[in-house]
Amino acid sequence: MLNMEDADLKRAGQAFLVGEDLYGVSVAQLKERLEILQAEQDRIEREIAKKTKELASAESFFKKS
Repeated sequence: MLNMEDADLKRAGQAFLVGEDLYGVSVAQLKERLEILQAEQDRIEREIAKKTKELASAESFFKKS
């Protein structure tokens, strides 16, 4: 799987559109797209975990008050 920084991921994701016709896209290009999408999914999952932790911390803080 690709280890992409956010800026690299953004540039890579601009090369294609989600939902576009895949007829003329090669197998290698499809695999690259999949790697980009998986890297984006990983990035989103990390952000969800971070925000969930922050929310739990805030809720815990305000429950104590």
